[in-house]
Amino acid sequence: MNLLNPNIQDFINRQLHSTAADLILQTSKYPQWDMKAIAQQLVGKQIAKKKLPSWFKNEQILYPVRLSMEQCSSEHTATYKSFILNSGKGIDITGGFGIDTSILAKHNESVIYCERNNALATIVANNFNALEQTNLVTFVGDGIEYLKKTSSLDWIFIDPARRKEGERVFRLQDCEPNVIELKELFFEKANQVLIKTSPLLDIQQTIRDLGFVKEVHVLSVNNDCKEVLYLLEKDFEKSAQIKCVNIKKTLTDEFSFNFEGERGIINSYSEPLSYLYEPNSSVLKAGAFKSVAHKHELFKLHQHSHLYTSSKLVHDFPGRTFKITAVVNADRKSLAKLCKGKANLACRNFPQKIELLKKKLKLKDGGEDYIFATTLMDDKPMLILCKKA
Repeated sequence: MNLLNPNIQDFINRQLHSTAADLILQTSKYPQWDMKAIAQQLVGKQIAKKKLPSWFKNEQILYPVRLSMEQCSSEHTATYKSFILNSGKGIDITGGFGIDTSILAKHNESVIYCERNNALATIVANNFNALEQTNLVTFVGDGIEYLKKTSSLDWIFIDPARRKEGERVFRLQDCEPNVIELKELFFEKANQVLIKTSPLLDIQQTIRDLGFVKEVHVLSVNNDCKEVLYLLEKDFEKSAQIKCVNIKKTLTDEFSFNFEGERGIINSYSEPLSYLYEPNSSVLKAGAFKSVAHKHELFKLHQHSHLYTSSKLVHDFPGRTFKITAVVNADRKSLAKLCKGKANLACRNFPQKIELLKKKLKLKDGGEDYIFATTLMDDKPMLILCKKA
């Protein structure tokens, strides 16, 4: 069965608001079609609509199983990688669904795509043709073995996988392939190596494990931390630059620092002033707690709260900014005078869990009011009432 048949593609497009189970129930109506395979394309296309919009629009694109779609990069994060690796010849050792490979190829002379899964590689090869990308070489097999036999390249990209699917991984050596053991091979073949990891890995520990780390890119999309990228450069021995990036619909927040500078900063503290600031997820994941306050001349509310305040509005803060309307005790009686029972509640360094606090305060979610339950510099838990600035 040709899944790219216009009749099948039209059928899938008409079912975009249906589920895979809905399609399976229609099997008897279309005995000539493999409805399970069509359902796979439907699910892939539904995910691609938000995650891969330009691929979604191309009727010649085929989609793999759901897991491959969920694990692949989005167009946003793949495009960001092309800002880092944007010249010469490269190789994607763990190609997967090929989103990173495809977009990197648009900005480089040539790219080699490697993937062990033959069925997945076959789908990807079709898609490269559909996208009319002629500077890509597809290899089905072990990317490390291919790398050993290839001539010198400008860069290597690799996305190590969990050794056991479903396991939470906290160290790079728990991934496959073990890039720590492969560094010597990598630098024999290329001067730069870009490694994609899960946000779960500890950044400072990973820098120590890898060595030669020139840059770390902590990448979020709409304040959801998606991945951390480590750029290694041959013989690099200086401190790594940490770049915190949050890609939003209309603009991108960026904040850079290094851990040596972070350790040397002594922050000032204050009670809540006129404005409240909450860093985006990339800044928080990177641990730039002191640097973000120092750069923007902000006061911290508490050593462990990671919320900041100022008298004058800071316009370019990498995160959310609020106008403080009141600070009250963390009880229903104090809050009732100022809030009508509906607000967006967040707990930050607060002794009570959010669901219990919400019940205690009799709060419903929503509205234009924001409440931060947090601990202030005198170690007293309080509620800070705000509106978006």
